[in-house]
Amino acid sequence: MQIKQTLAQMTAGVALAALAATGLVACSSPATSDQSLNKPGNSTDTLINAAATEPERSLIPADSSYSSGATFVSLLFSGLSYLNPDGTIVNELATAVVPNPDCTEYDIQIRSGEVFSDGTKLKSDNFIRAWNDAARASNRRLKAGLFEPIEGFSATTNQDLTGLQRLSDTHFKVHLTQPTCDFPMRLTDPAFVPLPDSAFDSAGNVTSGFGENPYGYGPYMLAREGAWEHGIQLTLVPNTRYHGPRQAQNSGLAFKFYHDPEQAYEDLTSGALDIDEELPDSAKDSFTEQLQDRTLTVSSAHVKFLAIPSSGHFALNTDEGRLRRAAVSQAINREDIVKRFFNGTREVATDFVTPTLAGHTAKLPGNEVLTYRPDVARSLWDQANQISPWQEGDTFTIARPDNGLNAWIDVALGTIGSTLGIRTAGKSYLDQRAIDMAVTRGDIDSAFLVDWQSPYPGMHSYLQPWFATGGYANSIGYSAPDFDAALNHARGVSEDAAANREYQHAEAILLRDLPVLPLWHAKSLIGWSPQVKDVESNWRGSVQYWKVAEN
Repeated sequence: MQIKQTLAQMTAGVALAALAATGLVACSSPATSDQSLNKPGNSTDTLINAAATEPERSLIPADSSYSSGATFVSLLFSGLSYLNPDGTIVNELATAVVPNPDCTEYDIQIRSGEVFSDGTKLKSDNFIRAWNDAARASNRRLKAGLFEPIEGFSATTNQDLTGLQRLSDTHFKVHLTQPTCDFPMRLTDPAFVPLPDSAFDSAGNVTSGFGENPYGYGPYMLAREGAWEHGIQLTLVPNTRYHGPRQAQNSGLAFKFYHDPEQAYEDLTSGALDIDEELPDSAKDSFTEQLQDRTLTVSSAHVKFLAIPSSGHFALNTDEGRLRRAAVSQAINREDIVKRFFNGTREVATDFVTPTLAGHTAKLPGNEVLTYRPDVARSLWDQANQISPWQEGDTFTIARPDNGLNAWIDVALGTIGSTLGIRTAGKSYLDQRAIDMAVTRGDIDSAFLVDWQSPYPGMHSYLQPWFATGGYANSIGYSAPDFDAALNHARGVSEDAAANREYQHAEAILLRDLPVLPLWHAKSLIGWSPQVKDVESNWRGSVQYWKVAEN
């Protein structure tokens, strides 16, 4: 088939060229040592080609970002459980995850007799070692904050998680510092998967070499050592030692790395690609005609915020700051921007979480502050000026990457300026990474855009990282005791609907303070070729690649 490629074609020239170009030295790994790609039953003669973004960091599960690495680690690794598209939990390695009455202790049992893809035994110790590595402060793992409820966690001090109690090879307990009833949902994140003994160095840390050539207990494994060809692709084949419910329905996956979504779409429509789960906004008006019924448009787990530095006229937890933040929010015509620039591929925000969550609501009391109301905005701005006048020479700026893809920012700045009667401007940075570095250093004086994608479909996973005092993604320094109290109360409520109502009370406090301005939620636009079938999305709006089959 034209859109497929054989493993022999891949490895004969492209892989060698890629390794030579990058200077990559492969790390020895037993991942494929006795699962030969030519072994009967592997059926690796063809691969499904899918568009992807190259991982920004390693493929260590606790250090892999949601924007680029989540797809790969979820296929290479399995944990205690995973999530159905509707957000319900399905056991994978777990046979039981049982909480005590107040959700401060979890008794966990895992299946016996399972092995990693290198043939080594999978034990409860592999969970404990992996979680300690993920939480260790000096490792600075991207998802370390997910381990915060476990006894012994410290964001600043190197120490093991004292709340992990090994009882046997298939049985361990987790002790938490406070009631956390959504902990089983949190355990579905790949940060909590077990890792094989050979992943660790003598100090108990996962090695960088393992991050280049990882293997675990998942429905797929790397096609070979060095199958992550930097700048080109990452190739996966079914793991015959995997016995879980996510059995691969295809012969393998070749994820092609793209920088330009337009190029990926062109390759999809020309027959050079099988799956593209990030169709460009520009294709919204044409992709149904070109791809016919081979498309999906679904809500995703992404939310876009506009963050305003918490100083000067916009200082948090001050009357002036609240007035000005509310004024700017109501001077932005979100509906118009979504319609004009995104062809309906965004949904205007009505709260601080996304429509993929059960607790999302369009009727949150006070959320009119997220609508375009220029008269109200102007009145609030005038009230703020009575407290401390906005100087004639002051300018409200928004940071943006210098890539020509953010024309909507000029429109937003225009309505803010004309509504409030102030000077506005965009502040150019080389790229998004430059903006992120400025935010990390704390030396940004412009408003800036933030994308957030939840680790799991729970309201706590959106509200705690960004807005709790000391939250691991709280880059603006927001701190409100009444919000923290509401959040902590909600996390101890065991019944889902009741917990969501409590989280909505916490959201109402955020609407009062507006530490960030919710703008909109992204939709996932997914397209595929006639050569594949059974393309379905998960709760994040990403393709469930293990379900995809060849036609």
